Amino acid sequence: MIVEFLGTAGGVPSLFDSVSQHKDAPIRTGPGLFIHDLKLLIDSSEDIFYQLRQAKIADIKYGIYSHWHPDHTMGLRIWETLNFDFVNTIPQSKVTTIYLTSQEVEDFKTYFGHWNHLLYLQQIGVVELKIVSNNAKITIKDTTIEWIQLSEKIAFGFYITTPTKRLLIIPDEIKGFQPINKVKDVDVAILPFGSNEVNPVTKERIHEEGMLSTLGEATFEECVEIAKNINAKHTYFTHIEATESLTQLQAKALERQLSEAGISSTIAYDSLKIKV
Repeated sequence: MIVEFLGTAGGVPSLFDSVSQHKDAPIRTGPGLFIHDLKLLIDSSEDIFYQLRQAKIADIKYGIYSHWHPDHTMGLRIWETLNFDFVNTIPQSKVTTIYLTSQEVEDFKTYFGHWNHLLYLQQIGVVELKIVSNNAKITIKDTTIEWIQLSEKIAFGFYITTPTKRLLIIPDEIKGFQPINKVKDVDVAILPFGSNEVNPVTKERIHEEGMLSTLGEATFEECVEIAKNINAKHTYFTHIEATESLTQLQAKALERQLSEAGISSTIAYDSLKIKV
């Protein structure tokens, strides 16, 4: 199974000449993952157009979403630009199957007009909407995908299994997550990085003291503890805010620190491809 990190930022992707970002930090675009074997996209940020061009992806059979937040959903129009036949009078468009949980349908109806947008996309024939339960399980080829509703009820992770491999993907909103036994000791876990008030390597202050607690954001330390509990053979950390100002050298230093703490890990970056 080949998984590509299309984008590894969170709600704050890299901007031009921003005082909140280190000039040596790698460019990160909005969150998105693509499983090549299944032609499956997880989340569509506002950067998805650029990401698909960069990855040379032209065909997506399936789409799933982790939750409604704008950094994960504001690229919904990709389904029209990618699939619609703009050449023929009677369009012969491609169709992507989009799976949404009942929780996500409720949220998409509430925020940003996402549900109406998806209904329009279905009407013009570029997506097929399938509503599934909050603990749904589907099978594509020899791969099973199971939705895991998180402690933050609006959000979902994905437990993905093949006859030989087990993968856990939690794109975001991991705060308070208590891993069930089924998702422990997986081959690969893809988890959010969390946030830091100080740079975890240099100890330079990033945010005002107490800010993350006030906002209820998961910290990097909390994410590390969850990763320890999951105990994957290898963990990839993503959803890294550009405000973290984490340079490539600092990311490598952090990986060494995590290794010394017993976590085999990689700080993910845009365009990273892994084989599970």
